[in-house]
Amino acid sequence: MDTDQEISNLIEYNTAKFFLNLGRLNCDEVCDTSEIKYIFTRNWFNRIFMINFNESNVSTSIEQIVSRIKKLDISASWYITPQSRPANLQNLLKDHSFAHKDDWSAMAIDLENIPESFNFPEGMEIKEVLNLGELKTWTDILVKSFEFPEIVQSYKKYFINARLKSHNSHYYLGFLNGNPIATGVLFKGDGAAGLFYIGTVPEARRQGIAKAMVYYLLSTAKKKGCSISVLQASKMGYPVYKKIGFKKYYTTKIYRR
Repeated sequence: MDTDQEISNLIEYNTAKFFLNLGRLNCDEVCDTSEIKYIFTRNWFNRIFMINFNESNVSTSIEQIVSRIKKLDISASWYITPQSRPANLQNLLKDHSFAHKDDWSAMAIDLENIPESFNFPEGMEIKEVLNLGELKTWTDILVKSFEFPEIVQSYKKYFINARLKSHNSHYYLGFLNGNPIATGVLFKGDGAAGLFYIGTVPEARRQGIAKAMVYYLLSTAKKKGCSISVLQASKMGYPVYKKIGFKKYYTTKIYRR
């Protein structure tokens, strides 16, 4: 694999690229510059990434973003990583009413290190989503798996509107005894395969479902010619990914207003 810094950059870029891609498919407001990347959607998907502000005018740059957020009447999540610039960006965000909400573990794995074969839980199978009907089922299971709040309808529509237009994003459904119970997304970005939305409905947890989904996606990514896979792990998902062999490279701090 590459150096730790190169892998850290790859994780951050892959995360931003996935969400910007979704934004473009939904015809949302997308900014993709060397200073900042963001997606503003008028729903729950508003995210700001890869900040590289000039220290001399950083306050003005933040104020411009805040002004845009206010004008659109939306909330937004700001992703802060060790690569974010300037280094005191977290303190500056607090001065503009952003609050620290969550931490994610930025992780990666060398696909040469994954096993050639693995066992599914009895009765489990995984299928790629290939049509709109399957995608609607996928969004239903996504919402149940992550227990999203009342704004779930707009969240579901977001994926449905994007349909299956992107050749880089592949959606997968996990089934147990014929019933859909798990989700996963494999995003083939520049230089890495990103894993997103690995989830299992509450009643099917603690059976190795998520682990099987991850192994399946890693194996699929390897077959597609990828050499490294990356993800951002929640506190709940971190132990699963660590046990599989993912290595943590940094912490992504999520600020929101």
